Amino acid sequence: MSTRITRPAVLGAVVGSLAAGGLAVAAPASAVSPDVVINEVYGGGGNSGATLRNDFIELANRSTAPVDVTGWSVQYASAVGTSWQVTPLTGTIPAGGTYLVQQAAGTGGTTDLPTPDATGSIAMGAGAGKVALSTGSAALTCGTACAGTATVRDLVGYGSTAVGGEGAPVTPNPSSTTSAARTAGPDTDVNSTDFTVGAPTPTAGGTVTPPVDPEPPVGPACDAAVATIGSVQGTGAATAVTTPVTVRGTVVGDVQDGGLDGFYVQDAGDGDAATSDGVFVYAPGGAAVDLGDVVTVTGTPAEFNGQTQLGGTRYVECGIAPQPAATALPLPSTDAQREALEGMLVAPPAGLTVTELFNLDRFGETQLAQGGRLLTPTEAAETGAPAEAVAAANAARSILLDDARTARLDTGGQAPPYLTVDDPVRVGDTAVLQPTVLGYGFGTWRLQPADGSADGTTFTPTNPRPAAPPAVGGDLRVADFNVLNYFVTFGGNSRGAPDAAELAQQQAKIVTALTALDADVITLHEIENSSVTTPATPYRAVETLLAALSAADGNTWDYVRASEDTDVITNAIVYRTDEVTPVGGPQVPADLSVFANARTPIAQTFDADGEVFTIVANHLKSKGSSCGAGSDVPDTAGGNCNGDRVAQARALADFAGRLATSTGDPDVLLTGDFNAYRYEDPIDVLTAAGFTDLGPVLAEGQYSYVFGGGSGSLDHVLASRSIVPKITDLAVWDINAVESPAYEYGGYEPLYAPYAYRSSDHNPTVFGIDTDTPATAAVSSAAATRGDVVTVTGTAFDNGEQVTATFPGEPNKNRATLGTAVAGVDGVVRIQYTVPQGFRKGTYPVLLTGATGEQASTSIVLDR
Repeated sequence: MSTRITRPAVLGAVVGSLAAGGLAVAAPASAVSPDVVINEVYGGGGNSGATLRNDFIELANRSTAPVDVTGWSVQYASAVGTSWQVTPLTGTIPAGGTYLVQQAAGTGGTTDLPTPDATGSIAMGAGAGKVALSTGSAALTCGTACAGTATVRDLVGYGSTAVGGEGAPVTPNPSSTTSAARTAGPDTDVNSTDFTVGAPTPTAGGTVTPPVDPEPPVGPACDAAVATIGSVQGTGAATAVTTPVTVRGTVVGDVQDGGLDGFYVQDAGDGDAATSDGVFVYAPGGAAVDLGDVVTVTGTPAEFNGQTQLGGTRYVECGIAPQPAATALPLPSTDAQREALEGMLVAPPAGLTVTELFNLDRFGETQLAQGGRLLTPTEAAETGAPAEAVAAANAARSILLDDARTARLDTGGQAPPYLTVDDPVRVGDTAVLQPTVLGYGFGTWRLQPADGSADGTTFTPTNPRPAAPPAVGGDLRVADFNVLNYFVTFGGNSRGAPDAAELAQQQAKIVTALTALDADVITLHEIENSSVTTPATPYRAVETLLAALSAADGNTWDYVRASEDTDVITNAIVYRTDEVTPVGGPQVPADLSVFANARTPIAQTFDADGEVFTIVANHLKSKGSSCGAGSDVPDTAGGNCNGDRVAQARALADFAGRLATSTGDPDVLLTGDFNAYRYEDPIDVLTAAGFTDLGPVLAEGQYSYVFGGGSGSLDHVLASRSIVPKITDLAVWDINAVESPAYEYGGYEPLYAPYAYRSSDHNPTVFGIDTDTPATAAVSSAAATRGDVVTVTGTAFDNGEQVTATFPGEPNKNRATLGTAVAGVDGVVRIQYTVPQGFRKGTYPVLLTGATGEQASTSIVLDR
């Protein structure tokens, strides 16, 4: 599994009452505080000259409903610090109520705080620091860039040296005798505006004065002179206008209800194709407008999260008008082309393809692209400039479809759009879009539904769910499956299900998938390394899974007993005892140092009806974390830890060579998660060592993983030359990577079903082996003449087997031996024969006979 970088939740509304016809000032920072806010911070408790003995943080609920803060926390970091200390919270703050968190005591002071609602032990700075209110209990990892983090509900930087608050910090610096306390006005998310320094006033379980709004301003007149929206937007990436303006336009996007807190207006245009005719109007308290309303709006332009908006606005309704015709959104397109359409009703090209769904259950986001699925650059092209060109083309082709909601859906119990249990949206499906407005936020262009609801968007299932695994032929089936951190223990080092109920869900899906694969040998990855987590029962996880699998399919399964402690997850090899027999014991590389940050390769030799082969289960270092300058490269060159994976691939190639020697059989298969795409260096190392990457050969256009909007294969089956002719086919079973995480165990509960779909985040691979491949023979020339040198080639003989070529019978009754040769590791033998001068015109059958009795026939034809 690869680590993902996810966006934080979009900013919510500013707290405050909406005056008639007026809209509150736009929030210029990135911390969400729609109800509970930090009301006061004091770090001078117990210091010299202080009256109070303790530091404290006071919260206030400025909404009209109680808020349960159980599971939340207040956190503190020094003025320029990046490490956060945590105090957990419990209980409920009533509407209009306060909540006092007592912190560390000093040696001075004479007065205790009122009885606190929560108690911590953080020693806060008196003159400068940062305080965050988080909706989670884990320590923040955002350092000095926490504004906009999904769990941060409010954030205060106090003191002139504080870095990382909301806007400018609170000044002058508080002291032993003063605190930073919130003013009575609306929350602007600028600390220097929202807080003042004065005597500390800790209040526990009390009430707060509602924020005071100014008298409602008079709205602009419908006949007032207005500027064109194009003149506000300008031709650049940001507006150049910084003073209040008045514009008039038609409401083309009403996105107030999902947390975007505003609407889009569009005017008739200024005739300049380089300027947008639409703009976002920030209306955090709600505005009584509908699609088609003509409004005159006065406000101050600013860039918020990369999008131009009018804030501090007043408006007046001036009638109703038909919606303007949607303007074509070209794809592929540049940022400049999209900037010229920002805030406008747009018509994207028809037939956009779904390319990623990772954030659908989190933020309601679906990645789309023109021209079919996007491929990960290094899956499609060689590293360096070719992959960079693919990356640029991908960016130009893609666009994000949003659902106009900003909160985390998965943590808030909200249903993701578009999905039902048996009617999914999958990567490769085709979007049928409702009217959309082009917006921008969190670093990307977004299509927002014009009516603020995702209900009107549908999808054509152009990549439907496969009912069963593909047929791959052969008389032995082998599969490779990443089981998505299958752990049977909870807490501690567990990376899997948090409890027995979710483990049961996870296991049911995995067992359904494994049963359907109907494989005889399976390599598994991301399974709990019980030798680390439960040393007394070192194979507990694999034994638990196999017990469930045997109960489901009625077969007897066993596993290879090899364990190393390089990680809390490991590889495993499991097999049906009635289909294959282990030959010797498991093997691992003699030197494991190169795999210290990966998982130990595990090898086992099997005999299947006389066909002997060795399989190696692998899981190389991931791309998710840095390995340092000596190993990390750009994504288009292989990504983080590429150097480490190259070293691991070299060690693996050496290990495979030693296996061929020690087992006496050259048939070696390398399977698993190599964390490298098709054209990356680790795969090049292995193919240069003589292995064939079977996916591109037998399953072109099939991919095991989706990441960053691109499809590709991190999972591979690499075969030694000798076993390649025995592989009948290979396929990727497309059940996981193309589906939303909402279908996983622990996903959106109403969508859970114990079927195979989204049983992991990687697709499984299955391939067939013919354990009794017939030998074949062919000649180098379709027609020959006397004196010609003809090469007779045979295949599928055993490595080292002596093969003899004879004429078993021919027109002039001469029986002769053409020659003998020894088959190579690939099972191929070549025998050269010079046609005698005395041979007559005709067809001469040739028989190849191996020392084990295997035969194949062909013919030499003399045409004159």
